[in-house]
Amino acid sequence: MAARGADRKLVVTHVVSGDLWAGAEAQAFQLISGLQANDVIKPTVVVFNPGVLFEKLSALGVDVTIADESALSPIKQLKIICGHLRQHSTDILHTHGFKENVLGTIARYLSGVKRSIQTVHGSPEHQPTWQDPKKKITHLLDHTLTKLCQDAVVAVSQHLKTVLEPRYPNKIVVIRNFINTDETVSCSPLKPVHEQEDSEASYTIALVGRCVPVKRIDLFIDTIARLRIDHHLKVEGKICGDGPLLETMKQYAETKGVANFIDFRGFVQNMEPEWASMDALIMPSDHEGLPMTLLEALLRNVPVVAHHAGGIPEVLNYGNCGLLVENHSATGYAEGLAKLIKQPKIAGKLKANGQKHVKNEFSKRKNVQNYEALYRAISQKKQRLTQNT
Repeated sequence: MAARGADRKLVVTHVVSGDLWAGAEAQAFQLISGLQANDVIKPTVVVFNPGVLFEKLSALGVDVTIADESALSPIKQLKIICGHLRQHSTDILHTHGFKENVLGTIARYLSGVKRSIQTVHGSPEHQPTWQDPKKKITHLLDHTLTKLCQDAVVAVSQHLKTVLEPRYPNKIVVIRNFINTDETVSCSPLKPVHEQEDSEASYTIALVGRCVPVKRIDLFIDTIARLRIDHHLKVEGKICGDGPLLETMKQYAETKGVANFIDFRGFVQNMEPEWASMDALIMPSDHEGLPMTLLEALLRNVPVVAHHAGGIPEVLNYGNCGLLVENHSATGYAEGLAKLIKQPKIAGKLKANGQKHVKNEFSKRKNVQNYEALYRAISQKKQRLTQNT
């Protein structure tokens, strides 16, 4: 049992899935690694799956426990979480995800942890129904426990705050997603438009994200087809991401006649070469919380065309740092990308604005400090945490 004392660091235990390396996991890693580096708050972690997040945190020397959801019942997972909380004398529980929030909050009370917060990384992709009773019950429990038990609920964008505020009044704190803007990255140069008629070179357009319905890989494929057929541009696409729809989308590309022009890269461990080789990023998702992928693209001077939905406009500074598409169709995205290809001065301005914006508003240093301030406020039992950071 960790020693207690007046000068003892607050211990914050994070509960996160860790099954995939997706947005929530990437953001949790940024936060936990930042807390570890600052050495003001002591972070510990419970993950529900072995994988990239577990490996990266372990390499940093963070205390991580696996409560493997593929091998253990929820009751056994609960026991492991309780054991971790007691072992580390946790002061504040911090949950990321629905099931994580349910089991973590129950474990909090069983273990005597006094305070807890939850980060909501985005709206659910779909509302569960009673046709899937397990997910429906989890969703209801998550909502009930959040409303009754959480000391604060972190929304990662202003848009998400407007969604959550009616459900959890006087609990919402906005702390945006963030990345390490201090690290050296190989930024994409301002590339001139390709001489399409006289060169074999093509314009590379990328989608970075999992192959799941909400990411609309189908729209990406349709957009590549529209650019080649309707706009007569030599474009190639690449998709960096794995997921359940990967094979289906490969077949879909075949039916659209563009399979030879789209490179399905799968999960990419080292994204730096991918960022350096792309001419533009497209994000045609139906909705997003505050996508980490866009932050990474802006930092690296990659021009962006994205859906005007969720937290995306906030990242792109409402069109000052990227093209926002209202026409959520292949035609709409193709028109936006054709504009960037044919008018490179516009792309150059958006890139310059984007990198400045992400460094000013989404820096790791600033937002880790915002979390540290929130933890201190929670530990001092301050109520009505309504500040927007």
